[in-house]
Amino acid sequence: RLLAGWNLPSFVDRNFSLRPGAQDENIQVTTGANNPQPLPQSAPVILLAHGYLGSRFDLSHLAEALASRGFLVLSPEYPESLAASYDAKESASGIPIDRTIITSQLLQTLTTQWNVEPKSYGIVGHSLGCGTADRTGDASWTRVLLAGGYPSLRGPNCLFVGSVNDGAVSVGRSLEALKENNFVFLDENTIRSQYRDTNNNNDKLPSKASLIFRNLNNAPNHISFLAEGTNDAMVEFLSPLLPLARTLGIPVLDFDKYQLSRDSRVTGETVIPLVVEYLMQKMM
Repeated sequence: RLLAGWNLPSFVDRNFSLRPGAQDENIQVTTGANNPQPLPQSAPVILLAHGYLGSRFDLSHLAEALASRGFLVLSPEYPESLAASYDAKESASGIPIDRTIITSQLLQTLTTQWNVEPKSYGIVGHSLGCGTADRTGDASWTRVLLAGGYPSLRGPNCLFVGSVNDGAVSVGRSLEALKENNFVFLDENTIRSQYRDTNNNNDKLPSKASLIFRNLNNAPNHISFLAEGTNDAMVEFLSPLLPLARTLGIPVLDFDKYQLSRDSRVTGETVIPLVVEYLMQKMM
């Protein structure tokens, strides 16, 4: 339905059981059903904004890493989700549900019903979610954009991560904007070695920072930035549809590339520590 505008029959629905995605073996993940945890009275708050054909599970590995460092992480399900459990065209008010409505309601619920006082705000977007990250909040928010088109200029703090092997969003169009707006280009090898352990006292990262994976032989594709379990489930579900999508010229958002690369974990080994360190430095 999302790719071509068709309503798929219910018999193609699938359920997947996802394991915790934390890549740090020292992080222990518990589920709310088995071990409910009270929300903190006050905490730095991070929103995760998934992309087109994504889901609230896309950045679960990042969510778990951030939660282990003291962040309260919220991951809403937006209408363009492959796993959405609601009809975005139906609402009590008659107004179609969109990203802005969902985000605004979530932030309101956080403070008025859950009684959490945010110490600071940040948002991480992937793909289409980068636009959500740019539009959400004010200049005080810290923003991280993964595989997006352009850096955010809405505040002083933005980390932009892209790849030359991204087949869905060309990083080429981002480079000029990054240069014009004085983003500091980080070295991939330095980041990989220096920020692998977020317990170390790492050097201060620039407020406007960018990491571009430039090696075509092993650079991440568009969905390599997502959690391994989520990607594997999506590829398994979409695999029978990919040949038809290619025949009809429907964009497949690098799902076909990921079938071969299976590089979520190796990408996360560089990206997750960098994002965690950046958000800790700018928000704590």
